[in-house]
Amino acid sequence: MTWYLTLYPPPPRPESIPAQPVIDYLAAQPELRRIKPYEFESAAGQPWLRVIVAETGPGGGYSYAVGAAAPERIDLVELLCGDGGPPDWYEALACRIAAELDWVAVEESEERQIWPR
Repeated sequence: MTWYLTLYPPPPRPESIPAQPVIDYLAAQPELRRIKPYEFESAAGQPWLRVIVAETGPGGGYSYAVGAAAPERIDLVELLCGDGGPPDWYEALACRIAAELDWVAVEESEERQIWPR
């Protein structure tokens, strides 16, 4: 089973941003390993994790990247966290990414904002 940490631009500036700098930043994180142009997983020895960059579609629905190419612009980073892993580890990574992007990080199922604190 998984749970989600969602990162997005804070209101009132929900505009998408260029994807490549975000993808480059994620690729440089030692906890992550790139598996697709727009998707990462945890590196060896880390708790199970998937990280996906996406752009929300019209009406606010998610438009995840599909196919071989990463999206050109994004306004969402989703961390799919494994139930067996330490929540603090996931939250620390999400906070670090959100701080780098100057975005908000939330745990939506609990309606809990984890960044900014």
